[in-house]
Amino acid sequence: MNDDGTRGSSRRAFLAGAGAVAGTALAGCGGLVSRPGSGGTPTARDVTLAAPYKGPEDAPVTVGVYKDFACPACRDFNRVVAPRIESEYVDSEVVRYEHYDFPLDNHAPASYTAANAARAVQHDADDAAFFSFADALFDNQSDLGPSTYATLANDLDATVDGDRVRSAAEGRTYREVVSADKQMGIDAGVRATPTVVVDGSIVEQRSWEGIRSAIEAARPESG
Repeated sequence: MNDDGTRGSSRRAFLAGAGAVAGTALAGCGGLVSRPGSGGTPTARDVTLAAPYKGPEDAPVTVGVYKDFACPACRDFNRVVAPRIESEYVDSEVVRYEHYDFPLDNHAPASYTAANAARAVQHDADDAAFFSFADALFDNQSDLGPSTYATLANDLDATVDGDRVRSAAEGRTYREVVSADKQMGIDAGVRATPTVVVDGSIVEQRSWEGIRSAIEAARPESG
């Protein structure tokens, strides 16, 4: 579980364009972006969680993605682009792939409650469980809500209490964690999801080839 609050390079300000598939641009989710804290009165826990990640902690290249679990473009990115990053770069230990929450107000309340549910899974289990739960959230995007969060959590191969995940979502227990990600994104200029960065640099070309080119340019020369 990455709950020591040390983000290291993961706390760098991230800027980028939306991800895309093999030269075909994905439409991003956007709209009026307000500062965190506009969605109700949560009962936030005094807890800090680092950005969940895949790959080695000291990978030579860091890829960060701001996502909204209720954003259709993020669902498409998660299904098509993220697996390519993982298979081509994370598995070979070139990339550390990080998730950042950026719930959009026009997708509220699901964008906020889903993010809190996912962070509850991360806190109770580990980053691997978080990403499995995140995949399930995107696969069930049309049915996001407390009962779905509880069911998906109970289906995980981890010691996760679905009722606690439901409670964390409804009470927005991890509001401070989610808000910190969103505020960092806003300060960096993020306005839509998914927003992708490679080592803190903007991926100008919104396509898989653009993302891949950015990773290749950032990786150290071999030999």
